[in-house]
Amino acid sequence: MGRINQKKCIFTDLPVKPIIDDLDAIEYVVEINRKKHKIKLPSNANKWSNDDEFFKKNKNIFFALLFNNKWFNNENNIIEIDNLKELIQQADFPISPNQKLENLFLTLLALQKEDGQKINCKKDIYDSLLWKILFFKSLNELNYYVQYLDRIGLIEAYFCENKDRQGLLEGYRITFDGLNRAIELHESGEHSILCFVAMSFKSETKPIRDAIKSALSKTGFRPIIIDEENIDSDKTINDEIIANLKKCNFCIADFSFHSNGVYFESGFALGQGKKVIYTCSKEEFKNSHFDIRPLQHIIYETAVQLENDLINKIEAWIK
Repeated sequence: MGRINQKKCIFTDLPVKPIIDDLDAIEYVVEINRKKHKIKLPSNANKWSNDDEFFKKNKNIFFALLFNNKWFNNENNIIEIDNLKELIQQADFPISPNQKLENLFLTLLALQKEDGQKINCKKDIYDSLLWKILFFKSLNELNYYVQYLDRIGLIEAYFCENKDRQGLLEGYRITFDGLNRAIELHESGEHSILCFVAMSFKSETKPIRDAIKSALSKTGFRPIIIDEENIDSDKTINDEIIANLKKCNFCIADFSFHSNGVYFESGFALGQGKKVIYTCSKEEFKNSHFDIRPLQHIIYETAVQLENDLINKIEAWIK
């Protein structure tokens, strides 16, 4: 709670609903993208925009993290500058020029309802909001990347001729080359919609398999489970496992029944820099190997619980 009657969010400058009581702190609720976030800050946080170089440099990133629901899991704790530094280090967001370009391209792609459709940009969203959502530092930076997408032929852009908005995007169409590039992005790398599922293939694990597949489907991902894949005759199972792990966005590793393959596959995924979600039934976790016990697991008692917990984890950590 806090004594200070805060009017706007220090991360987004959006209006807030202050929470007032006797604690010497700043506390308020800010609504972003139809979700309410509870923010607790030390009483000097209003000075960060002027006095703290780290905060000033990364304020646009804090806005985007809030908007994309990549904020702190526990919103009851007071946020200090050190917490913000840790958040920046751990959060998943585009940093390199290529990551920014791909993220922008896939965002523009998602707005089309059919191939070849011309999308007209809404001025209020493009000029004042889109650059913030996509982790750009300014509208000029966003427009630089839009112009590059047009130059390399992934979009056909239509720029404003009005002197007040000259050079800004008015509308666009995803090109044929752009559609093919989108398929490549969705089939491999960090934008892939594929998830490698490492698990025991015992008959007892069918409810677990179904729960994982359902959770992935509901969050927009497609599972790769090696015994359900058609393997070419000239490939070994190990070749297929490694090839599919490289294509996937992330891995779910279920350690129930402690298959040796799950240890190998999850370790390979981690070595490739991919995120791994570890799961195990409560009964089986008692017998887990000592080297995986320290890892954060989803421990479940039922398949329904596993599905719900996986959906929440994927929404918070992967998407």
